[in-house]
Amino acid sequence: MLNFDQLVTDFRTLGLEPGDTLLVHSSYLSIGKVDGGPQAVIDALLDVLGPDGTLIMPTFNFNFNKGEPWDVRETPSHMGVLTELVRKDPRAKRVFHPIYSFAIIGKHAEMLGGLKYKSSYGPDSVFAKLRELDGKIMIIGLSYNNSMTFFHHVEEMVGVDYRYMKDFTGMVTDWDGNTYEDSFQMMVRDLDKGILTAVDPMGALLEEAGISKLRKVGKTTIKLMNANQVFEFTAREMKRDPFLLYQSEGK
Repeated sequence: MLNFDQLVTDFRTLGLEPGDTLLVHSSYLSIGKVDGGPQAVIDALLDVLGPDGTLIMPTFNFNFNKGEPWDVRETPSHMGVLTELVRKDPRAKRVFHPIYSFAIIGKHAEMLGGLKYKSSYGPDSVFAKLRELDGKIMIIGLSYNNSMTFFHHVEEMVGVDYRYMKDFTGMVTDWDGNTYEDSFQMMVRDLDKGILTAVDPMGALLEEAGISKLRKVGKTTIKLMNANQVFEFTAREMKRDPFLLYQSEGK
């Protein structure tokens, strides 16, 4: 059974440092048994990051795309138990976006948590701010295909012909309890072209290049990478071979 001290050691050995700004995609169950449960994982991450660090957890919820209302105060995360614990943490600030929200604890929580932007992956998004802060991305027990939303930020910033911007409109409720109709945008797959997200090949190249670093922790593998390095490498490699990020049905 893993404990807090072991997790702290493993995170540090992987390359996590005090003062880092860290975005974490996670599957808690993949780790195996942890003394103290999922909260111990969050506490270990915060311990390594220290008072000058920032923990960012995705609290994505895709029901808004299906016509359901979204409440920044109450709508749960669909991204696993670790993300929901951070969302409910009284220290956390939540980004106002009904599809791609984030819960944030730490030094930059006020700044990032105060963001209100329209485009899910655009130049004002948390993904862009992560680059500005020279942040890192951690993946706990998930494939790249099931975690690396950051690749879509690269696609939007570079420009691709297999995705297009789509508006989603619905009812949202803000921190003050005000409910109103609003629209938000997301670059979606072109289904007419049979586009399927398939980013694992790019992830493999990141590992080969030494950008994505791996460590076995408990029963799972944890990956850690610098967001700016990922952006620059991906932007270059996708121009060389766009099929590193997607597949077309029938290809």
